[in-house]
Amino acid sequence: MSAAHELARALWRARTGGGVIARADADDIQSVAAAYDVQRRVAALAGLQRAGWKVGATSEAAQRLLAVAEPATAPMFAADCHKSPAEIAVFDGHGASVESELAFRFSVALPPRKQSYGRAEVLAGVGAVLPAIEVVGCRFEGGFPGIGPARLIADMVANTAWVRGPERADWRRFNLKRHAVRLIRAGNTVAEGVGADALGDPLSVLEWTANHLSALGDGIAAGEVVSTGTLTGVTAVKPGDRMLADFGELGRVEARFVAARSQI
Repeated sequence: MSAAHELARALWRARTGGGVIARADADDIQSVAAAYDVQRRVAALAGLQRAGWKVGATSEAAQRLLAVAEPATAPMFAADCHKSPAEIAVFDGHGASVESELAFRFSVALPPRKQSYGRAEVLAGVGAVLPAIEVVGCRFEGGFPGIGPARLIADMVANTAWVRGPERADWRRFNLKRHAVRLIRAGNTVAEGVGADALGDPLSVLEWTANHLSALGDGIAAGEVVSTGTLTGVTAVKPGDRMLADFGELGRVEARFVAARSQI
């Protein structure tokens, strides 16, 4: 069995059963292309319907923490995507954390193709904006600091779960670069941000993602969502926590955390 398949199996076991794996287990995965191959193997092992895509490392702070130089994508499984308010199970040792994000549902598919997608064409495919909380976790020992691009990508860009708020079809009337969000725990604001914290503009993230996924041979299907990266940094959570992301006029997203039990 190949090293890539062994790594995919180990990562999927850790995601569904808890525990972490040694960073050295990924030493043979030295390129971004090889890491995306592992990611595809994890998705094949999961055998779950795809709900859309997450984009990670879209802020300078996240890139410094993770020791990466550019964003990365990973599929989000429908079974791990929930409507707010949601109860989310997290494993001890995975460094479970939350990120407040702007997400977009596409009403038109953007399939893989040779020519690049222009910004106007990408935005014409957007049907709605929605506020979201992404729950992330690291299945490698040592957690997030300095994990590097290959391990991050292989580990599904740290995706654990995703919670969506209400959809707004009138998304074009919002100045999303300046749109603010507050992340609240126990009535206290623990982090704040604006849309521009994701690559300077969440719409720029969409343009980048459409062309990145096209180059990978994946594309975006009609009905799928793209979650464009954290606006409030990475905030650690534990069982018993209740987190609220308040996006003002765009709505609120709530998640309550409980201890996970092994699925294997």
